[in-house]
Amino acid sequence: MEELIRMLASLRPDSLGPVALILLLGGAAAVAWPMVAARSGHSDLRRRLKVQPDKPVSDAAAAPKKNIGVVREKATKTAQEFYAKSDPENVARLRMRLIQAGYMDPRAVGTFFLIRFGGFVVAALGAFLFNEWMASADSTALSRWTFVGIAAVGGYFSPGLILGRLISAKMREYRNGFPDFMDLMIVCSDAGMAMEAGIERVSKELSGTYPSLSENLQLVSLELRAGRSLDDALKSLADRLNLDEVRSFATLLQQSKELGTSLSGALRVFSDEMRHKRMSLAEEKAHSLPAKMSVPVTVCILPVVMMIAIIPIIVKMSGGD
Repeated sequence: MEELIRMLASLRPDSLGPVALILLLGGAAAVAWPMVAARSGHSDLRRRLKVQPDKPVSDAAAAPKKNIGVVREKATKTAQEFYAKSDPENVARLRMRLIQAGYMDPRAVGTFFLIRFGGFVVAALGAFLFNEWMASADSTALSRWTFVGIAAVGGYFSPGLILGRLISAKMREYRNGFPDFMDLMIVCSDAGMAMEAGIERVSKELSGTYPSLSENLQLVSLELRAGRSLDDALKSLADRLNLDEVRSFATLLQQSKELGTSLSGALRVFSDEMRHKRMSLAEEKAHSLPAKMSVPVTVCILPVVMMIAIIPIIVKMSGGD
């Protein structure tokens, strides 16, 4: 471990200019990311609403985009077929994780592998250029290539970490929206609608507040229209959402059908339990906040307070001497 730290320390730049430039670029990327994410969200909303641009695209401008799309699609298909033949179980797990993150496109697996390969190449190339332009002249070849290898490994595994964060964000959205889905299902059940019709109706109502949950419910409606049973469709929904609440909901419907109990009453009790669970999770996060805030308070604020309290005493003592 000490040798690894010594090798990384030998990569120090000759001046603080490159470090400041890297920090400046990182800050600019952090500031620009919310605007890029907001623009992508608007484009997704425009796509869902099927809003077409008023100005027609000329054939000369559409031809290069079409060629690029064909090349990208062919590369995605080739990568997916290659990994599907080499490790089909891993590809199947990755496909389910991408669905849980909200990527329903069958080509998403190939795109993920291309992004992972691109991250590997870009990170390795960036580390190599850093060694050539900004590294210290005293650094050894072993330390430089070690740095390139660490950067390449980080670029290879970073898409998987980002995918995990996206899955967690989608799960929070699903968990927050499922009690509202249950409330609307109670209204539909009290109005005399069947479960299939209620799911289709509620999926349209939730499209504005919870678009991802609405999309998954629309898939359930399509599966029911295709002849799939309600239990199987809800189990498939539970796999896509990765929530225990959905599995409990499927079990509740099955037991209510077998026992002949009131469906609206069972849905109302289940909705109250889910809402209570969501409130309990919010209270748990609120109670854990003081413990989490103690670390930045101790690291950032306490040293400043100690300096303010001690420096005047030091100055007074030095002046008295």
